[in-house]
Amino acid sequence: MTHMLVPLEESARREWIKFQLRVRGTSFSAIARELGVSRHAPRQALDKPYPKMERVIAEKLGLKPQQLWPERYDETGQPNRTKGRPKPSRHGEKD
Repeated sequence: MTHMLVPLEESARREWIKFQLRVRGTSFSAIARELGVSRHAPRQALDKPYPKMERVIAEKLGLKPQQLWPERYDETGQPNRTKGRPKPSRHGEKD
């Protein structure tokens, strides 16, 4: 794995990821075709957590997902978000 400086600022990071994919001869659309998913699916990882796409994009760049999106992972490399849908709140209940 090569050492690359990934921009921390979100808009710069988006452009950096797109550029790095182009340099390697691929794109979000090409990744979507490879995976058989919507052409929008890989791009969604730029805006919100999407672990599968984060892994695929990172692999294409020779990085780990936590190197591209450090705010989405803890220090052990595990996603710092809960799995599944948020639980509905129980309005009116007392502890």
